[in-house]
Amino acid sequence: MADLDRFPSYHEEINRYAAGEFGAWSDGFKSAVRNASSRIWLVDGFLLKIDGFAKGSFIGVFDRVLRQTSAQDIRLLTSNKDGHKEQVKHLLALQDARRAPPRNEPFTIEVRMLRGGRTGTRLPHDRFAVIDEELWHWGANVGGTHHEINAFSHGWSANDTLAFEYFERLWNAAEVSA
Repeated sequence: MADLDRFPSYHEEINRYAAGEFGAWSDGFKSAVRNASSRIWLVDGFLLKIDGFAKGSFIGVFDRVLRQTSAQDIRLLTSNKDGHKEQVKHLLALQDARRAPPRNEPFTIEVRMLRGGRTGTRLPHDRFAVIDEELWHWGANVGGTHHEINAFSHGWSANDTLAFEYFERLWNAAEVSA
């Protein structure tokens, strides 16, 4: 499903929803992940949630590009949702495969959970990604794997917006996923 540069027409909306691709992932974001050279940092409380309405899960959509990317620092910050444990196992197996011969890459995928609550550090309502030096923003799931209409924007400097500092603050408050 191609990215739209506008809201979908009524017929596009009905066809996408019927196909389970209503909010369809972003091909532009997949390309950015595939072409990343250093880092892929994602902040999304629902990132690894299995959504019965959506056609894709994070692993289903991004497995291939994570196998192809040159980025060595992949950090996923999320919360404990249905389906996350199996996807974390899959990500760790991917990491092990890229570290093993013949590739022997210094490749790291780390997943942390932020539990939050009224007194703890909370995940933001919106979703964010830092790909190399660029900040991306979504209203729904990172990459658009949510089943509803999903708008995103990108092109900001992660340095100028203090995205690096914000991500590190959340990251340091989170727990390593088991």
